[in-house]
Amino acid sequence: MSERVNPLLALEHEHHPLPLDEVQPGDFLPALDAALEKARRNIHAIPAQDAAPTFENTVLTLEAADEWADRISSVFFHLLNTDGTDELQKLAREIPPKLSSFRNDVILNPELFARIEALDARRSQLLLDEEQTTVLDNHVQSFRRNGAGLSEQDQQTLRKLDEELSTCSPTFAEHVLKATQAYELWVEDERVVEPMPSSAVATAKAAAKSEGRPEAWKFTLDAPSYIAFMTYSPHAGLREEMWRAYGERCVEGEFSNQELIRRILELRYQRARLLGYDDHVHYTLERRMAGDLSSLEAFYDRMGPVVIPAAKRDLDEVRAFKEQETGDPVLHPWDYAYYSERLKKAAYELDQEEIRPWFEFESTLNAAFTLGRKLFDLSFSPLDSLPVNHPEVRTFQVTDASDGSEIGTLYIDPFPRSTKKPGAWMVPLLGQGVWNHENKRPAVGIVCNFTPPVEDTPSLLTLDEARTLFHEFGHALHELLSTCTYRSVAGTSVYWDFVELPSQLMENWLGEADFLREYALHVETGEPLPEVFIERILAARTFQKGYQAARQLSFGTLDLTWYRTSPDEVGEDLIAFERKAMEAFRLFEPEQGVAMSPSFQHIFSGGYAAGYYSYKWAEVLEADVFACFLEEGLFDPTTAHRLREEILSKGGSRHPMELFKSFRGREPDPDALLKRDGLLEV
Repeated sequence: MSERVNPLLALEHEHHPLPLDEVQPGDFLPALDAALEKARRNIHAIPAQDAAPTFENTVLTLEAADEWADRISSVFFHLLNTDGTDELQKLAREIPPKLSSFRNDVILNPELFARIEALDARRSQLLLDEEQTTVLDNHVQSFRRNGAGLSEQDQQTLRKLDEELSTCSPTFAEHVLKATQAYELWVEDERVVEPMPSSAVATAKAAAKSEGRPEAWKFTLDAPSYIAFMTYSPHAGLREEMWRAYGERCVEGEFSNQELIRRILELRYQRARLLGYDDHVHYTLERRMAGDLSSLEAFYDRMGPVVIPAAKRDLDEVRAFKEQETGDPVLHPWDYAYYSERLKKAAYELDQEEIRPWFEFESTLNAAFTLGRKLFDLSFSPLDSLPVNHPEVRTFQVTDASDGSEIGTLYIDPFPRSTKKPGAWMVPLLGQGVWNHENKRPAVGIVCNFTPPVEDTPSLLTLDEARTLFHEFGHALHELLSTCTYRSVAGTSVYWDFVELPSQLMENWLGEADFLREYALHVETGEPLPEVFIERILAARTFQKGYQAARQLSFGTLDLTWYRTSPDEVGEDLIAFERKAMEAFRLFEPEQGVAMSPSFQHIFSGGYAAGYYSYKWAEVLEADVFACFLEEGLFDPTTAHRLREEILSKGGSRHPMELFKSFRGREPDPDALLKRDGLLEV
């Protein structure tokens, strides 16, 4: 028998496909060590050459230096998030420090920095095009923002901060995953589940059967199970139990994240101060579309006075509805989802469960693909030859329908697993741009946790889940339609408060009658969604938008407050600090033992530290862009072409404000969102 070959070694020369089906945990460290050693040799060769620095022999060589390591990292982090076994979780404490150390070796290389500065000093003589200028600017800023200009002693301090941060964030995420997995709600009384939707009941029954308890129903804190229970269970006591279990994750006990929060805040604050910034917020906003804190404060000053009264009105409506139904005037936070859903059903006769059969997963995916075809002339064909890490993962070849040219490959991983991170996301497995001296097309993944199929029942999505699919599809289109030359500015490599524009934009089509009439088809009959349901969906478009906006703004405020505050001023009680930070947008009184921050992965283990405001900021952008389609037509080819050419294809090759203005002819208008959501009427 021949000796097994580490499949990650082949990625030194092969761009694609990634060996997701055969890689084993023990493959990662040997391959990554070899790849980083090669990358270090490549880096050291740049300043060792006799030739004077040019864009090609310095910037482009730098961008290509760690291609092999990039590919290995893509495989590792994708598998960690989708199949996070204990072995991979252990590696998550070893691999990030190695990557952080390598990045610091690059950034803190004085000879390399000298060549970059030399190029910056004579940029007017280099005859660079716009994309090359952006790439050079990014490298200059990256070196300066990451310590290249610091003293040797301060650089060593920075290395220690970065290496520790690289382990804190994965540990934070691991704690959230394990705390989520640790809770189970077992129900044995059929009367408890009888009023709930059949899809949720069937899923809970299947989960119980898989663990040898066919007489019971099992509910968990995974999104489909948790949301279904909180939205439809009439049993307030069990709703409260689940709500508290969700809100208590990582607050105390074995998986507590409180000390990690304190340490992450301290490390990011120290890092920002070491680099010459007031705090992590100022450090972050330098590389954001918002630009500075005054612009962000103006944004909140415009949104807050409109949103807060609307949110209070929304909550009063739900509270009054509960009192009307039960005689109890007190609305608890674990009541909100249940009674707001019942209010929506009463006010609009709109029941998400009733319309699920028109949003079966396969047909909804095909609807998204059809949107891609109608707007951008894309074709999506099943591609069974790509290796995948789970039988449920689907792969597609994406081509230009007009000439058959390659656009990229798309992976779809739709359903929950016990080892999969909660939520939904798009992952650029291999970015568009130059690899091995050739401009390559991207490989993109969409990962979700949708309501799974159960026995003979297919996956039937709620309208919210359908919107999530379209949202991630928008991110995927941003990657797939990129036509940049350099990977560092291609696809979603844009400022963080711009990246949600394409994703949130795509959700809009699911709220338009013409689109629903044609593409929301019944799972059994193929009949289109009845007109009465379409009318109800349209009528409910602004339902509880004030509450939803206040919730998002409160999360953004919490994030900014954490990262604007000196750790010395946070105090001993992190939960008290959180409550004070969210006070302006608070709609419910705080509950003992429940907190947002200890499981707030976006800002402590994701990429949204000092940037969670981006979701609301980007909603303004996409509402303003979609207004063009409403004016010119849902599938207007001229508007779609401009969207593709002016925004989606450009990646981060130009400043996002310039991209937006080139499409819209002006800067974004916050009132576009407030009007669309019906909030200016309040």
